[in-house]
Amino acid sequence: MIEIFNIIFLVFSIFWISSFPLFKNNLLIYKFSTLENISINLAILLNVFLFFSFYKLNQQYIFLILMILPVLNLFFLKKEIIEENIILLLFFSFILSIAISSNLYLEWDAQALWIYKVINFLDGNNFNNLSNVPGEITYPHLGTYVWAFFWKNSFIDIEYTGRIFYMFVYSLSILIIVDLQKKDLLKKILIISGIFILSLDSFLLSGYQEYLVFSIFIFIFYFYFRFYETKEKIFIVPIILFINSILWIKNEASFFVLFFLFFAFFHHLIKKEKINKELVLLSILYLFFVFIKNIIFHSNFGEVNMGWQDYTTNNFGNIFQFSYFIERTSSIFVSILVALIKCKIYLVFFLVLFFNLNKKNFKIFLPYIFFLLLNITLIYLIYYLANDPNWANYLATTVDRLLFQTSGIYLLPILFILKKNNYL
Repeated sequence: MIEIFNIIFLVFSIFWISSFPLFKNNLLIYKFSTLENISINLAILLNVFLFFSFYKLNQQYIFLILMILPVLNLFFLKKEIIEENIILLLFFSFILSIAISSNLYLEWDAQALWIYKVINFLDGNNFNNLSNVPGEITYPHLGTYVWAFFWKNSFIDIEYTGRIFYMFVYSLSILIIVDLQKKDLLKKILIISGIFILSLDSFLLSGYQEYLVFSIFIFIFYFYFRFYETKEKIFIVPIILFINSILWIKNEASFFVLFFLFFAFFHHLIKKEKINKELVLLSILYLFFVFIKNIIFHSNFGEVNMGWQDYTTNNFGNIFQFSYFIERTSSIFVSILVALIKCKIYLVFFLVLFFNLNKKNFKIFLPYIFFLLLNITLIYLIYYLANDPNWANYLATTVDRLLFQTSGIYLLPILFILKKNNYL
């Protein structure tokens, strides 16, 4: 019973913390939806956590302050904050948290890499002390800091309590895109449940960082399209904040963000629209964020990550051998095909694409196909160039995770087409 109460406490605490500051109708002219408010606040919160991770600060004091600040919202509210979407967010976050609490086993990467970074922050240490813990030093740490933060502020001293934050972010990312569908409550619940069934992977829920990347990319694409549709510059702010935070969660996210920028430019190109200065600004800030991150890692640890531990590229003599090309290419594309089949979102995307690809819908699907091809190209080059006798083992265990991290964005065209055809 105490575990159930603890989960309810943490889910509500994360929601409560994410409700400050309240942008809706108070600080800005543009009227955000409730889920947009929370998402923007989440983007701010992740960057605040990133800042805190570089200092030795008492996480319990920070938690107390973050819990007190939203009380200020009560002076601005003109109506009840509890609405349908909030109830659904709390409900699905709770259900998913129950799911991870029933399986306490941490999978390989979580055991070998991430949990040591978590314990580092749980013990009150900061970013600089990561050189003293086991695992790959150049792997980003923001996800593990948040994991440690909510574990530290849990009533129960069990590691999964810190990962409840991951479930909240995951639930929020799904609800914000379904919120576009103006249907009754029962249909909304069925749509949300269907998306969770498509995207849930119990293996990745066991201590991996993939769900954070998955969710944040949904936010980035969601706010990009809100900016594209409304031309409201304020939507660029959460994109900037989410881009900065995701770079500190997984290294490959640097490439995924680059591909998002290519997606945005390509999207404008096929729409025959002029590239606006906001996209140029995003590109400049992206390069700046990557540069700062690499400087921080190099100045503190003398290293900048270029792949898995001890990853090096093969020499030109091997790369251009025909036998090498055949062996690597066949293995890589088989693994990519298996991963695409394994990730059910891609299967649904391809089915929707197959039955709805016509001249009218072509411009809708094309940027997503372009983005997918960029991802596949990256995966191909990673393993084709790898100079490691264990490259095939890495290939078998990581391709599906690389593809999963950006799979959530394909829910956007799926929902759009289904709504357009009156299936939703």
